Amino acid sequence: MARRSEHSQVEIKQMVLEAAEDIVQEYGYTALKVRKIAADIGYTVGSIYMVFANMNDLIMHIKVRTWQKLDQYLQARLKTTGTVQGIALAYLDFAVANEGLWRMLFEHQLPLGEPVPEGYLQENQRTFELMYDLIRQLDLRHTDDQVQMAAQVLIKSVQGIAMQLLMQNQTSENITVAKAEIILLVDCFLGGWGNQAK
Repeated sequence: MARRSEHSQVEIKQMVLEAAEDIVQEYGYTALKVRKIAADIGYTVGSIYMVFANMNDLIMHIKVRTWQKLDQYLQARLKTTGTVQGIALAYLDFAVANEGLWRMLFEHQLPLGEPVPEGYLQENQRTFELMYDLIRQLDLRHTDDQVQMAAQVLIKSVQGIAMQLLMQNQTSENITVAKAEIILLVDCFLGGWGNQAK
């Protein structure tokens, strides 16, 4: 078991985040317990609370990191498939590959009245901004507000398909169906959007 003197607080924070992410990925968000994290990294519960204010603070850090990973994944895919459909399918791929972390983005809610950290809101918006840029390139007729709303509607629709898939058995058949649904969604959305008057 590691002694406290062996790692700095920055290193302990990183160890906690990585251990917590492993737990969420393997067992799901509800399995995330501070004692389990402490045992996995060889430190005390108190050591964890020296680097995180409470469990919600830890979870919000994980969620920020998940949004960052999603953005990095989509940015990498953007280089090979710079299309709305390609990014929508890449979003589904990320959700499937990172089920526990992705589901926690939506399953965990802060207590009523507790403000959402500004850093979280910024990271959360990156996916919408990426989709906005793609739609904006295809459409110069609509206002920025209209394109922003379109990007949000499309991403939220993809999220719905992803969540529905993850609530089922992730067989190759179900994944294929979900991808077909996303392709149909994007085709219908862009077709209707392109024909819509300003």
